[in-house]
Amino acid sequence: MAKMETDPEAFFQQWFSHLYHIRRELQSVRYSLGDRQKLWSILDQSIAHYETYYRVRAEISQFDPIRAFVTPWTTSIERGIAFWLAGWRPNTLVHLLYTESSRRFESQLQDLLSGAGSGDLGDLSPTQLKLVDELQRKTIQAEDDLELEMSRFHAELASRFNESGSVGLGDAAGRIKEIIARADDLRMTTLRAALHVLCRPVQAVDLLIALTDFEIGIRNFGLKHEMGWA
Repeated sequence: MAKMETDPEAFFQQWFSHLYHIRRELQSVRYSLGDRQKLWSILDQSIAHYETYYRVRAEISQFDPIRAFVTPWTTSIERGIAFWLAGWRPNTLVHLLYTESSRRFESQLQDLLSGAGSGDLGDLSPTQLKLVDELQRKTIQAEDDLELEMSRFHAELASRFNESGSVGLGDAAGRIKEIIARADDLRMTTLRAALHVLCRPVQAVDLLIALTDFEIGIRNFGLKHEMGWA
């Protein structure tokens, strides 16, 4: 993927377009697990693709944190429904993991009862389930901490307005930049931790497919809504 030039919106449009390619590659490798080299390659590409998003957003945040927080390159549906602190809520990833695991478990229950394990997300071990639960608890606590920080920021802005009759932003840009950085770091930390728990490559592929489907689905709905199709 090309580096950002002068137009962040154009860069992120390209990023989203490449996400469709990543999703197709993940789906393809999901059913050709014999090629383990290709499988690990697409997993690495997928993680790097998300890392690129947050790296470039951090670059924007250095000189315009408000723009980075508002994410003008996304749709109003994404910002209004799906986003938490300018991106998907980290705990959403854990919910996707549980949902996809349950769906696959139910569809292959008879095989699992007969001892024919699939090795995919429907075949998580008790140890993996425990680790996912621990990850969810840590993620929720980290989200709560960030929400408290954002609430304090809002309260401080309101206090300044009550005292002076105007909103003196002061260090607001720096605070916003810090909150964005922490939220994006939590998103990637949660993703890496979840993939670490999913020690079988096919399980990691299943989760990344679920995540890309979530992002693409919300974005497509948002685009249709803005064009008056929804």
